[in-house]
Amino acid sequence: MSGEEASVRREGEIAIMVESSSDDECPACGAAGMRVVSPPRPQFVKQCSGCGSAFFYFGAAQPVSHNDQYNVDSNYQRYLESANEPSLTVRHHQTLARLRTLLPEVQQPRLFDVGAGGGDFLATARDCGFSVGGNEVSQPAINECKNRHGIDLVLSDDLRVLAESTGKYDAVTMWCVLAHVDEPQELLRGARALLRPGGILFFSTPRYCSIDRGAHLLRKLTNDRHRRVFDRRINHFHRRQYTRNGIEALLTREGFIPLAAEPTIGYGLRMSEYLTSIGLPSRAARPAGQLLEASAKAGMLPRNILSVYARAPE
Repeated sequence: MSGEEASVRREGEIAIMVESSSDDECPACGAAGMRVVSPPRPQFVKQCSGCGSAFFYFGAAQPVSHNDQYNVDSNYQRYLESANEPSLTVRHHQTLARLRTLLPEVQQPRLFDVGAGGGDFLATARDCGFSVGGNEVSQPAINECKNRHGIDLVLSDDLRVLAESTGKYDAVTMWCVLAHVDEPQELLRGARALLRPGGILFFSTPRYCSIDRGAHLLRKLTNDRHRRVFDRRINHFHRRQYTRNGIEALLTREGFIPLAAEPTIGYGLRMSEYLTSIGLPSRAARPAGQLLEASAKAGMLPRNILSVYARAPE
């Protein structure tokens, strides 16, 4: 067993500490044996005892569409102010370099970014010689992208319909989109429709990691009195945490050929924002956040996301 396989196996061991079990199918790997790991409030979280991936459910609460969450201008501006831009810029360049190696025969690859936000990644891709396009469900994000970079995004979340009018792309990218959407399988099918045969899909998505194991244990030991980290990691915004086994199984089920699912350090917001969101006072969050930023740069923090590459069938 490889080190990564052992890590994924350990990720599944948390399922021992459960309140109840059910036989419904894992949305990632398709295995039976989903377990409830947080009591309904009415929302709850289940984890697959096979692949270890975790999923948020609204339960008896009124579901909130991802489209509605991102169409309030003040919310989007708040996100922009909190973004960890230096970290994202490094990852953007690394991803584009990797895409070049996976598409060696294409001089100017056509790239479509799903949920392109303010367009920073598309602008970097354009500067690196890619021909770019993208979509958004948020009008504030579309406006920001146009104002910042002069790039026009399409207001739509129906990728299969878009594929009928835009033609095929060499690469489709998604930065922390899969964890947010209402129907992740449909999102992947739309990405396939946009890709040419043999094209490359890249996405980053939250990974079930040591942060989550620790947060779950803290919640259990304190009888739910201390669950802010648990709730911060998986909630109605970030609805899914995949393991490598889980995401590779999902890609295979949706017709992709997995190439890599690499545990990566990738904190999209400034560390001080994460700390204040779990209750740390602002006066303490700033210096603690600076220490965590330095730790992230040194590679000393948990690898909290998966950087995933897959190929569309020929």
